[in-house]
Amino acid sequence: MAKPLLIFLLSLWVTACQTKEKTENTSQKSFFEYARHIDLKDLGELKILQIKKPYPGGKNRQYLLKTKRSYVPDSLKNLPQIQIPLKNIVVTSTTHLPALSMLGLADKLIGFPGLDYISNPVFRQKIKEGKITDLGNGRQLNTEVLLKLHPDLLMRFSSGQDQNNDRFMEQQGIPILYNADWMEQNPLGRAEWIKLFGLLFQKEAQADSIFKEIKTNYQHIQSQLDTSLTRPKVFQGGLFGDKWYVPGGKSYAVQLIKDAGGKYMWSNDQHTGSIVLNFENVLLKLPEADVWLNPGLAENRLSLVNQLPVIKDFKMVKAGRIYTYNLKKGPTGGIIYFEESNAYPDRVLNDLYHIFHPQKKDNYQFYYYTKLPQ
Repeated sequence: MAKPLLIFLLSLWVTACQTKEKTENTSQKSFFEYARHIDLKDLGELKILQIKKPYPGGKNRQYLLKTKRSYVPDSLKNLPQIQIPLKNIVVTSTTHLPALSMLGLADKLIGFPGLDYISNPVFRQKIKEGKITDLGNGRQLNTEVLLKLHPDLLMRFSSGQDQNNDRFMEQQGIPILYNADWMEQNPLGRAEWIKLFGLLFQKEAQADSIFKEIKTNYQHIQSQLDTSLTRPKVFQGGLFGDKWYVPGGKSYAVQLIKDAGGKYMWSNDQHTGSIVLNFENVLLKLPEADVWLNPGLAENRLSLVNQLPVIKDFKMVKAGRIYTYNLKKGPTGGIIYFEESNAYPDRVLNDLYHIFHPQKKDNYQFYYYTKLPQ
């Protein structure tokens, strides 16, 4: 073979390999568009699921998703295996529930720790019928009851460490998967975790369709922002004891404020979680706020002013522009926002958009927020 022809053919082969690699990498990355703490490698009948940093300081975890008849090569047998589609599941955070409901999988939930926290009427009915077992405390699950249920999967939530008895549960044949949706700082990233449930129950197309609708709604609300309008100054957080707890400037909550057209008063802060401020630091800025969100546990402005007499002449107090999500609760006291907001960031954004821009008089009905009554 002539040397020029050989070089030409080799260059074609290298280009083809690079193109194939690029295509495969793009395909792998595109399954999760916004979520950063979950990834998927699709091998056809087998899928490798990676949960990245499920809690601060936590190590990445990999799981092998397989069907009953899938052949698992020796190179993958060291991975924890989850057989799909799941027949049932136990979850440990109310934030995991909306995905099951949205996908028509409420009947797959067989256990949960602390049933009173659940507000969704579909699950409340299942509880009433005795179809969902109470597993006690989220950090100290009732091991005996859990072993009797023996779910196809235990979905964990953790804020800082592995939970008790996990290794024992796995030895008893109960796979454990850590859900890190709460680590996402992009609101659409949190909502995209519905795709995980789509994978586990082989409802990928339905999960993708639901997420696309949420994404479209979210982006439509953003498109309505009038850039000529002044962004209201927003304070969020409350006083507990002698300390103020407010969102960090790079947090999920602040991203929502920004996307809804508000200007968070600690936007230059670099923390992704909550920050603690002393009373004096807050009082330097609080009088400038146009809107106050989530002022602690107060259920009306009178109790808030009684707690903090210094605020009675602040402009947002006089204008009544104080809003909270604590007042909308389920029948057993669970706060609906905590259960649903991760799954429906478009609804949260719409609430905030109308709070920040009250001039948009369109008879809007709030999903989660309520103006703090007098």
